[in-house]
Amino acid sequence: MLGALVAGAGALGAFVVFVVSNVPSGGVAATIGCGLVFAAGFVDDRSPAGPRGLRNHLRELGHMRVTTGIVKLVVIVASAVVIAASLPSRGSTTIGGAVLMAAGANLWNGLDVRPGRALKAFLPVSAGVLLAGPAFELAPPLPGIVAGAVAVLPLDLRERAVLGDGGSNLLGFAAGLGIYLVLADAGVWLAAGSAVVLNVLADTVTLSRLIEGTPPLRWFDTLGRLPPGS
Repeated sequence: MLGALVAGAGALGAFVVFVVSNVPSGGVAATIGCGLVFAAGFVDDRSPAGPRGLRNHLRELGHMRVTTGIVKLVVIVASAVVIAASLPSRGSTTIGGAVLMAAGANLWNGLDVRPGRALKAFLPVSAGVLLAGPAFELAPPLPGIVAGAVAVLPLDLRERAVLGDGGSNLLGFAAGLGIYLVLADAGVWLAAGSAVVLNVLADTVTLSRLIEGTPPLRWFDTLGRLPPGS
């Protein structure tokens, strides 16, 4: 599974950052949180086929049935809250950061329904984050995750392997963490609100319909992918 390769690259990158930098408690929390998010997604990948989409998992919970998707959601939200609280305080924007990380993880999971889609959405976002110059000691796995995403993109586009929930959740969570570290307060809230809205659309209209109905997004989405029927 490609997600394991991305997570492994993130772990290796984090190790390098720990060796060369003085990593504070926020960076430690970010490293552990990213690992937990991947692990929860990986377990969900390995579980028997169940409901898809956040709304359906919440419906199952309403019937007192706890799915691996609900467990994953709890892990993601808890990790986002702990990381945001462990990073340097930003007042109420800390809440926006937690929302951004959690919503990002679920959003990228919703994107991972076509070859290369989740990775191609992650790379421009992560490139912008890296250009903005985040403090890597606050997000030690981030550079490795970006490198891993670049490395596995051709395999995903050529349908040699799948990213899986573990990989897609990790990409979205890392993207949210990186955005939180580099944007001003207003930008964090705007990004968090956009992620929440896109999650709602993913569970109603579906992201595939939105992408396929928007020519520039449709072009980018199909770029590098194998032709239909090949």
